[in-house]
Amino acid sequence: MGKDLHIRDIDEKEHSDLTKIADDMGVSINSIVKDAIDKWLLQKSQIPKKHILLIYDDDKAVVNLLKSVDKIAQEQGWFRAFCSSPDHVSKKSLPKLGWFDGTVLPFAPEKNPIKYCTQIGEKIAKASKQKPLFAIDFVLADVASSSIDDALKIERAYDKDPLPGIFFCPYKAEDVMSSSVKDAMELFLMHDPFYILKENELYKFHVTKESPHKLFLD
Repeated sequence: MGKDLHIRDIDEKEHSDLTKIADDMGVSINSIVKDAIDKWLLQKSQIPKKHILLIYDDDKAVVNLLKSVDKIAQEQGWFRAFCSSPDHVSKKSLPKLGWFDGTVLPFAPEKNPIKYCTQIGEKIAKASKQKPLFAIDFVLADVASSSIDDALKIERAYDKDPLPGIFFCPYKAEDVMSSSVKDAMELFLMHDPFYILKENELYKFHVTKESPHKLFLD
């Protein structure tokens, strides 16, 4: 059964323009509005919910990567956001491009990493006003530098209820390589595929589990 929908804040000019378009198309205003709603719902249902593992050496290289795709993200209506320590290189350039700084102050991830990062996610989600996210969490890299175990706890918590859009999870290569194989594999499998940034070159990796006997096959 159909439901009546009342649209507020439509002024006379907008209503007149909409009426003219409807007349020219030979359809009703209701039909145009319903079509717009259907397209919006379809778009929302197609928004991915994923977090991308990005392994890197240089913070500046990551910021340059973000700057290189900034225009595309902006044109497609993504809500661009980041969070980082007060002295991070991202603080100087990303806000100038219109990125939202979701860092929670005072900056203190070491006290309770999961709680602190959850607060960051809530702050960014609220500011996005339901737009799909294109965001990066440099705070996670700081946490991983102190404890890969704490970083994995944050990842698991986020995985239970990810935000709509793309969330980059950056890790310094030295932190991943100094972790155990068990922790590194959990990190890789949680984000498969994952990416490695070498200067300005981005490489994509997949994880596949193999049987030992395949070592003897071509």
